[in-house]
Amino acid sequence: MKTAANRKFWRYTRFSTLLLMVFAVILSGCVDEGQDGNRSENMAGSSQGITGANNSQEPNEEDYFYGTAKVENIQILILESFPVQIQVIAEGYLPDGCTEIDEIKTEREGNTFNISISTIRPKDAICTQALESFTEAIPLDVKGLKAGNYTVNVNGVTGSFELTVDNIIPEEFPDPIPPGKQVVTEADNGTNISIENGEIFYLILPENPSTGYRWELNLTQGLNVTLGPDKLPGEYYPPEQPERIEQPLVGAGGVRIWKIKAVAEGGQQVRAVYKRPFENETAEAGTFTLNVEVV
Repeated sequence: MKTAANRKFWRYTRFSTLLLMVFAVILSGCVDEGQDGNRSENMAGSSQGITGANNSQEPNEEDYFYGTAKVENIQILILESFPVQIQVIAEGYLPDGCTEIDEIKTEREGNTFNISISTIRPKDAICTQALESFTEAIPLDVKGLKAGNYTVNVNGVTGSFELTVDNIIPEEFPDPIPPGKQVVTEADNGTNISIENGEIFYLILPENPSTGYRWELNLTQGLNVTLGPDKLPGEYYPPEQPERIEQPLVGAGGVRIWKIKAVAEGGQQVRAVYKRPFENETAEAGTFTLNVEVV
């Protein structure tokens, strides 16, 4: 009897254990599936969050205010060079600490340079409300311009400048002085020369048109001078450009060369004054004198 009872007990025990094992396996599968699902959802949510953050950082023109800079005054600087170089110094202010200069555009219409300075500001930025000053140096493209008066307009503030001579350098210069001709330079100031009637000699003096100064030549009636391309007596030649240097020599002057012909016998004279065209001759003005005996 005991043996049969024991046998029945162990048989029940094994069956119960088997049921518990099956139930544990089923339960663990449900838990893993739920965890995997939660993990997938969390990863998907994190990915979406990252993507959304990246997209929000991309610049968009709708996120900015655009405006025009307030210009208070301008200065026009003429650099001592040839060709002449000109810079416009614009000074003004910005309305707050977040507004910046966006773009500077320069256009020329005839003898007027129109310069526009625009601004940019983020829409949602929190900024100090104090005014911020600015200064911009703006070069003008004046190479190749003819002599004359020019106007500059920067956001409604205007100024002007004058080119006293054509701001043009020819690509190449022919040899201005034929071989064997008599040449007079600054070193011959106050001296005498003798030439035959009908003969030609050349006068060379240093000149820097960018300063506004020019030699004003006066001859007695027995001497004639040839006009240059600018319809002025003589022809201006800028300094020779050094090799491998593309920019003009700032502050460097050239020379003016006159071709003078004797047309009457007797004592003649060449006199030149170095001054601005609108000024009267003064004691400080440079002078040159040459006495010419025509035989």
